Amino acid sequence: MLNFSAAATQFGPWSTSKAQMAIRCPFGFRAKYVHKIKGVALPTSSPARVGKAAHAALEWALSGKHDLKESLRRAALTHTLTTNEMDDLFAMGYNMSGFLQRMEKFKKEKNIVEQKIELRFGLTQDLQPTKFFGKDVFFRGVWDLVFLAHMPDASKYLIVIDHKSGDPQDDISKYLIQLNTYALAGIFLYPDIRGVQTALNYIMADNLTWAAARSSDSIRTELIPWFAEFINKAGAAAETETAQKGWWCAYCDHTQYCPLKK
Repeated sequence: MLNFSAAATQFGPWSTSKAQMAIRCPFGFRAKYVHKIKGVALPTSSPARVGKAAHAALEWALSGKHDLKESLRRAALTHTLTTNEMDDLFAMGYNMSGFLQRMEKFKKEKNIVEQKIELRFGLTQDLQPTKFFGKDVFFRGVWDLVFLAHMPDASKYLIVIDHKSGDPQDDISKYLIQLNTYALAGIFLYPDIRGVQTALNYIMADNLTWAAARSSDSIRTELIPWFAEFINKAGAAAETETAQKGWWCAYCDHTQYCPLKK
């Protein structure tokens, strides 16, 4: 079992976003997860609404449930987009079509033997696979798109792609914690793989940005200790009530209770 602190155990189960919230603003974390104060949900911005709809449409198209045109139509209706938002969503169709075509080519070139979409996973405290809502779950996450490739030397490689509707100019390091946890989960969910490659798919720009590939050995020697430190840091922060200002304040449901607003 890894050396997790009592606080890390107490405030679990964790996800990447939950741990980052604890570190960024312990007050907001405790309001939501400890005191369970019912906050006031902020209105979702138009770009965020379109982004969620685009995410859903791409997943439906990738799954083969519907063609891209029907997936876009259903996503627009499901997310009750305005006329202008629908125009923004349908304008992404060209980029999505290009991504889908490249993925089909990619699967053939890389000898992809397994594809999974919106895969929820859970890990126990000793990083063994468990159910997403299992009683023993310690860390959970969701992979948007996963490929399992068989390499020419008969080894296996995992490829995890996360869809983003944000600015493609963002440096990939902004999402490095998230991608690191994906790579870490990969070697425990697929214990016989040689390594993991992660990437970000910026839907609006049809831009696929790859992170550095990681071998299973490097994940075990570098990311497992990093992960324990990351979660322990979140647990330590969660024991305090400190409120901290940052960009995350614009997305907080508990600003009316925040001591920094008084």
